[in-house]
Amino acid sequence: MSFQVTVEVPEDAIHLLGEEAGQFGREILVAAVLRWFEKGRLSQGQAAAMLSMKRGEFFDLLYQHHVSPVQMSVEDLEGDFRRG
Repeated sequence: MSFQVTVEVPEDAIHLLGEEAGQFGREILVAAVLRWFEKGRLSQGQAAAMLSMKRGEFFDLLYQHHVSPVQMSVEDLEGDFRRG
């Protein structure tokens, strides 16, 4: 199931970003999903599903946007290294 969300943006916003109106909505969704993934609100699988992508495609997207696929705090990483 999916639902549609309407977002009002100034008319100039589409021109400033150089996107067609149809692509603008997709760009907003991608930006939101990447941000939610970075914040830990979505897992890799959830984020990929929200974008109708396979996980490998989502990894490619992360790379294109310079987002790490590993979303762990320094403390979590240090704990993992200590545990071996």
